Amino acid sequence: MAAIDSGVLTIAAARAFLRVSGSADAQVLELIPAAQGRIESFLGRELVGAAGWSTVDQVPAMVVHCVKLALSDFFVNREAPQLTDDQLRPMIGRYMAQSVG
Repeated sequence: MAAIDSGVLTIAAARAFLRVSGSADAQVLELIPAAQGRIESFLGRELVGAAGWSTVDQVPAMVVHCVKLALSDFFVNREAPQLTDDQLRPMIGRYMAQSVG
């Protein structure tokens, strides 16, 4: 199955990571863009596109894994997600957008 809206996760990959069946697809489909957006916000750039990697296949595995972690956080902690920037920084901080001020 192709990635959803140029996203780095397919519904099948998301479902497998969350260990849920197809009956949860509606919930999972809502959370995939939110999870990717969480990581893009942390990095200060989009994952795929003009400011990101050229294709989904070029996104580093650790960045994709962090999207999965964000997805899991949103799925499990619906009321108050707990994944923090301090937790993400050691994993994918090197991919953050650099700005010259």
